[in-house]
Amino acid sequence: MKYLFSILSVAALLATTFTACNKSDDFDYEEYYKQQEQAVDSLLSAEKLKIENYVDEHFDNPIEDTVSIKYSYLSKKTAKRGIWYEILSQPTDNTYEYKATSSQQLTVPTLKLKYTAKLLNGTVVQSDLQGGQYSFSSNSNNLFNQAWHFAFFPYTVKFNAIDVKIHGLGGLTKDGLKKGSKIRVITPSLWAFGGTKVGDIPANSPLVYEFEVLEIQ
Repeated sequence: MKYLFSILSVAALLATTFTACNKSDDFDYEEYYKQQEQAVDSLLSAEKLKIENYVDEHFDNPIEDTVSIKYSYLSKKTAKRGIWYEILSQPTDNTYEYKATSSQQLTVPTLKLKYTAKLLNGTVVQSDLQGGQYSFSSNSNNLFNQAWHFAFFPYTVKFNAIDVKIHGLGGLTKDGLKKGSKIRVITPSLWAFGGTKVGDIPANSPLVYEFEVLEIQ
């Protein structure tokens, strides 16, 4: 069965931290949003060196994700998303097709999947080594995050000649993951669980994922 996945923009991501905003008419919204963007930029900068050191030590064929996020209020207008990845195995079956149902929604797959999630110190914090069934439609806050979406979906999917992108930014690869794909991804905490502690995952933790797609439909 196929489900719809709503496309979010990075602006919406940043807006999720704005819940404490003062509603008074004299409140300086521009300064407030600027501070929020500065916090995001500082987080990406703080984790950048740790991630790159891990990549140098553990990745054999690293690929830097060159997608940038755009700021609206900082003089520094863009920053790299901060993700690195490497392709461990190419697909054995390319027949699955990622599709857009509108300029705002994608059809999402159901999966049979092996995966691990590790901290940078090597501690495994989530895993399925046997290969279970998963669907992005489950909206599990303790499992799926933006790093999963970026890893699985293509950079763009066409809808009426419009390029539809995951979270307004796009996936990591041209075609997305298919049956037989195996990929390793390291993500800043911004695209994982951010400042929220989830199970054994401490707040503000970059994560190293390894995904192996057994089936996709």
